[in-house]
Amino acid sequence: MAKATALRNLRKTTIIVVAVFFGFLVHRIVAFCLDDVSISSSADAELSLAQSVVCSHIVNGSPFGVDSVFEEGTRLYYYSTLSTSVKLESDTLLHIWYNGADTVQKSNCIVSMGVCHTTIVPKLLKPGEWSVDLAAGRKLLSTQQFLVEPVRR
Repeated sequence: MAKATALRNLRKTTIIVVAVFFGFLVHRIVAFCLDDVSISSSADAELSLAQSVVCSHIVNGSPFGVDSVFEEGTRLYYYSTLSTSVKLESDTLLHIWYNGADTVQKSNCIVSMGVCHTTIVPKLLKPGEWSVDLAAGRKLLSTQQFLVEPVRR
């Protein structure tokens, strides 16, 4: 009988708070266990993403004039940095320049000390929405979008 009186003195909200806390605790333990599985499987990935920028100059081997809007007639560079975990094997790295959905230029990218860059000549650069992809074979490693505006006078 003493147990029944002890339970009667507990408030319903206390029981609900304890049940919610217990449910949250179980959820966090399950989520933590599942996160460990996904981290170990992503570590085995064959290629990791590269970091890339579109810029107007390369100064001392580094990008300069990084932006997302450029004027027509500007020489642009696509500068990509590859992590050391990238395994290239026989794949050729390509920088593919697009104006909208049209492919304008494909350039082989030669890696030197984890960096590669290509350029597009100003006469090919027309106003519109552009993007550049870094691809290894059929795998997309990085992409950048930018806008080319007509020259302001």
